[in-house]
Amino acid sequence: MSKEMMYRIKTAGEYQKKAIHALFPEKMSRHLDVIEKEIREMFMEMFMEMTADTVKECRQKSSSEDGRDREKPSGIKKIDIV
Repeated sequence: MSKEMMYRIKTAGEYQKKAIHALFPEKMSRHLDVIEKEIREMFMEMFMEMTADTVKECRQKSSSEDGRDREKPSGIKKIDIV
């Protein structure tokens, strides 16, 4: 995406936030900020959990594709010749 498009998306998000705040009384502004912060944290936790699950699945798939488990020793010892 171009920098111009990213700037426009960011600006649109800021206007959207202002529009939502305008719908509620001014006293509720702090509540909306707290709700926004909590939702952002929830999405970050969800993203981190999904990423961890995806990495775990990829590791399981790669170990099963090799025909052996990377966790278990195969009985072969690696020797470095200097």
